[in-house]
Amino acid sequence: MTLLAAFVVLLGGAAIGATSIGGVVVVPALVGLGRVPAENAVAAASFAFAFAGAAAFFVRRPQGATAAPHVPLVAFGWLAVLGAAAGAALGAATLAWLPARGVAWVVALLAIGSGLHALLGRGHARQRHLGAGVLALLALLVGALSAWSGTGGPVVLLPLLALLGWPANDAVDAAQRVQLPVAAAATVVNLAAGRLDLLLGAMLGALVLAGWALGRQLARRLPVPRLRQAVALALVATGVVFLFR
Repeated sequence: MTLLAAFVVLLGGAAIGATSIGGVVVVPALVGLGRVPAENAVAAASFAFAFAGAAAFFVRRPQGATAAPHVPLVAFGWLAVLGAAAGAALGAATLAWLPARGVAWVVALLAIGSGLHALLGRGHARQRHLGAGVLALLALLVGALSAWSGTGGPVVLLPLLALLGWPANDAVDAAQRVQLPVAAAATVVNLAAGRLDLLLGAMLGALVLAGWALGRQLARRLPVPRLRQAVALALVATGVVFLFR
């Protein structure tokens, strides 16, 4: 891995910490700047996202987040955690069978649509609460799409939560936490398939975690409306990247 690729990964980690979006740059940085084969880059990136995902479970939420304690618990009830893990395992196991371009377009349209909805919508959408079973199925889809696209989970979950009317702080918090079950399940499959370079993955994880800590500090200083705009812009930018990568 080159120094330039490492710097881009660090910036991606900072973006994850601030908005939960940013993991999309890791695989292109490894492939284009670090000359890592695409299959190995996806496996190493999935492992690296587990570092930030684990940290998100143990740190306090940014200031300004809503005080409703049930939100992350509902988003990450055990059924949802198991659903995301099962989806990621399924996605990693079937990675070679699906057209990568088709998956990229699905993720791109979802990200752009939700980002524009958040930017152009009038006022705040009414938050819709889903039952545990529906959340588990949603998490299954998030896990599979994340493994297929080589992302950690937030790129897929955050647009869905935005369309469901979740406040920006709550959506970012839940999206960061989805990284752990998605990354853990995908890593087990990738390791068994011989695709994972543990040393590379650990190096990436350290960079992502360092950037995540810096980005989270930035998010603490952003007013809620600004954070909402930042998340929406990050979604649109991510969608554009997926369309043309």
